[in-house]
Amino acid sequence: MDSCSLPEILCVLARLVPLLVNYQTPEDLASPRQLRDGEEYDFIIAGAGPAGCVLANRLSEMKEWKVLLLESGGEEPLVSAIPALTPMIWNSRIDWHYYTQPDPRLCGGKPCFFSTGRGLGGGSLHNNMIYNRGSSLVYDQWGRLGNHGWGYKDVLPYFKKWENNLDYPINNDEKFHGVGGPQSVKRFPYIDKNVYPLYEAFQELGYPSIDINAHFKPGTMILQFFQKNGKRQSSNKAYLKPIRRNRPNLKIVTNVRVTKVIINPKTKMAEGVEYASENNRNLKGKIFARKEVIISCGAINSPQVLMLSGIGPRSTLEPLGIKVIEDLKVGYNFLNHMLSGGLDFVLSNQQSTTESSDQIFADILNYAINHRGPLSGQGIFHVIGVINSGYTNKSDFPDITFNFGPSAGLLNTEASNSLTIPLSYYTRYTPAIINLAPKYVGLISINSSDPFTLPQIYPWYKSHEDNEIFIRGYKFLVNRLSKTKALKDLNISVDITPKELCKNYELFSDKYFNCLAVNYTDFTNHFSGSCKMGPKGDNTAVVSPELKVHNIKNLRVVDTSVTPTLMSGHTNALALMIGEKGADLIQQDWLSKV
Repeated sequence: MDSCSLPEILCVLARLVPLLVNYQTPEDLASPRQLRDGEEYDFIIAGAGPAGCVLANRLSEMKEWKVLLLESGGEEPLVSAIPALTPMIWNSRIDWHYYTQPDPRLCGGKPCFFSTGRGLGGGSLHNNMIYNRGSSLVYDQWGRLGNHGWGYKDVLPYFKKWENNLDYPINNDEKFHGVGGPQSVKRFPYIDKNVYPLYEAFQELGYPSIDINAHFKPGTMILQFFQKNGKRQSSNKAYLKPIRRNRPNLKIVTNVRVTKVIINPKTKMAEGVEYASENNRNLKGKIFARKEVIISCGAINSPQVLMLSGIGPRSTLEPLGIKVIEDLKVGYNFLNHMLSGGLDFVLSNQQSTTESSDQIFADILNYAINHRGPLSGQGIFHVIGVINSGYTNKSDFPDITFNFGPSAGLLNTEASNSLTIPLSYYTRYTPAIINLAPKYVGLISINSSDPFTLPQIYPWYKSHEDNEIFIRGYKFLVNRLSKTKALKDLNISVDITPKELCKNYELFSDKYFNCLAVNYTDFTNHFSGSCKMGPKGDNTAVVSPELKVHNIKNLRVVDTSVTPTLMSGHTNALALMIGEKGADLIQQDWLSKV
């Protein structure tokens, strides 16, 4: 950035924050040298995302079990703890920097940027921290598909197990919420002046205040977040930091990529993993597992690791020279929520949250000393609206949620690199229309046997084009929400300047909205489904309801890639639940053999 038209202090932050995020200590970079080729552990966990962090904590509770956690990224940067700086830490070393295969139906025909976390904590390092379990009906559907133990009544105890809910009276609802678990959730200490008018606008339209984590139905909520005392609480901080220095049976190694699971082709038993240093690929070796190898690399990386290990579609693996050990539908059923933006709400000068350099500097000091003030929140992201558009004809299943963020923050077509200022300071906001009932299904594949080649992502691999749900969302925003007294009294209005790519259509017509849906598309980074869970008779399933890879011994996948259908919430809460349930399944298996 050679020139900067922002207030001077924001220009400084825009240059400084990426440097702080990308810095790695010599100890972090040297971490792979902790490994010794040929070592043995009871459990090897590949990936330290939310589920992997849970597994490392819970399995190492058994003092007689020796546990190794391998993470391709590094240590968590301190600056990532500041909530309002979230957009400033994307496109950094704690992100995988994935791009999808181009599709004319998405992101204006250009590759879409897929942001997913890399480092201890995975996605919880740099997501928007929103706590949203989604509808109970989705989990019940999993049970009906033959996944015993995964209905809502079965998974609810695991949501409560990880939860430390710090907001009263929400935490007083013992049926749905837990207090005292490792992971804290709470509303941010700072809620800016645009949050409550938006919250009241939904209520004015008949959408009541709800707790989306107890009763997911049409309504609105001031959200809870994965934070504590005004700071991001990643799964690394919740699950690893408290135990890391006092459990000698747990080893955590960063900057190491699991390149392959070692599987005996005769016995079809997982025996260990091959690994390589991220920073020195000649530093590599093998580590062996006495009990299990557990893949917890996320819905993009987990299928890649399985395919590199010979587990996956024969039609994909054989042309790459990879010996097929088990022909399974790995990478299929890739799921994610699509969203559309492109419709801005413009704030009056009175409602704008932009500040002078002096005030922003005062905000920085306030946060540094007290963890309070604008930097201890996420601007307009605090509000969620949940509606039923009527598109699905399911009265009990809301099909759209609205999240709200600074205008450029949700549009891939505006370039993800354009986000260089904190979420606290903005003059307009953009609703993100999130489709909870998509008809599309994606695919994760590989085109190389090199484990350092990024996998191929096809977010819309199999579906017909259908933007009707987004059109209904746009109409709700323009025809109803923008006309509420709560917003009009504050001179908050929809920007009537046509978007450049859609200016040839009549403003706010169906064709205009369809154009927005095609050209101002984004995804929520709620990746799941690519190692689908299903019973033995399901020929599309990769893992069993016990999360064991079908027909392979001593190998499990424990992360959001196992979901058979798309949940309607955000995946951080889901990943923690899967980690807790997965740990229980593993402990029950091995303790019963003693």
